[in-house]
Amino acid sequence: MARIGIMGGTFNPIHNGHIGIAKAAFQQFSLDEVWFMPNHIPAYKSDSGLISGEDRLAMVRLAIRDFPEFKACELELKREGKTYTYQTMELLSVKYPEHHFFFILGADSLYYFDKWIHPEVIVEHAVILAACRDGRTPEEMNQEIQRLNRLFGKEAFFLIDCPELTCSSSEIREKFYNLQGNVNPVKELSPEILPETVREYIIAHQLYTSQ
Repeated sequence: MARIGIMGGTFNPIHNGHIGIAKAAFQQFSLDEVWFMPNHIPAYKSDSGLISGEDRLAMVRLAIRDFPEFKACELELKREGKTYTYQTMELLSVKYPEHHFFFILGADSLYYFDKWIHPEVIVEHAVILAACRDGRTPEEMNQEIQRLNRLFGKEAFFLIDCPELTCSSSEIREKFYNLQGNVNPVKELSPEILPETVREYIIAHQLYTSQ
């Protein structure tokens, strides 16, 4: 039985924070692969400023191309309407009954997890791996993890030991909006923040040129 991490999100755009979390989860939980799954229309976020799924998927593929353990998954992009995680996990479990799934999320999502639509279904089909962000400490995260484990009556939530994200997709988009006319925005968007292949794709396709 393969152990598969599911890294969902808009990836608008994907950045090295996402890659770092996936690497940590892969190593610490002995995963066989991590699948990066861009949303079609996320249920819990506004689609304002959301570029096409085709462009977001292309950037994911560029960002992970040097990591054979990472795969791009089009499942949610091919679905119509808003996408809910519980439906995705049900579909994955039916399509790949031989796999054991681990759903990877950040602190912002962890603290609202029990408010999602049918969180009990997600827990039925996947172990939840959470990474620190938004200033949450590991101690605070572990307290929330313990609360959720008690709530759902099983050891289903675990903390990923990795540095907190130092960038966000919204901040990266804002930098591109503010750099219009700058032909070489390297200093503002270093390879430590954004993979060079992704930066080049954004510039070549003139993405994030207006808010």
